[in-house]
Amino acid sequence: MRERYGVGDGSHIVWQDGYQAPYQAPDDVHGAKTVVLDGLEAAIRRVSDVDEWEKRFGDWRRWEAAAPGRTVVWIGTDVTQGIVPVDREERRWRDAVGLCYQRLAAMCSRVDRLWCGLAERLK
Repeated sequence: MRERYGVGDGSHIVWQDGYQAPYQAPDDVHGAKTVVLDGLEAAIRRVSDVDEWEKRFGDWRRWEAAAPGRTVVWIGTDVTQGIVPVDREERRWRDAVGLCYQRLAAMCSRVDRLWCGLAERLK
């Protein structure tokens, strides 16, 4: 990531952790060249409305396109692992995560999957 997004070259990077707090809106991020939105699956647990997430993805996409050199990096963990939860709310959350990931991947110009430290470019 350091090489790809300029970490350490004086670029301003904002890292938001979906496990710790809700993500800031694009209008609240000032001076950033790169915004990393980590813990997407945890953020989706807080707000599981897939249409709301599609709107947020679009907001960040517009922020990225508004100035040259801006990049948004989304990081989400696979929560499925092929096992269907017994609990109804866990199934709903899992379904919401899957739908959000599909919609986000459709919007993104690049999609990578990391498994055991190895990157596989999907798109």
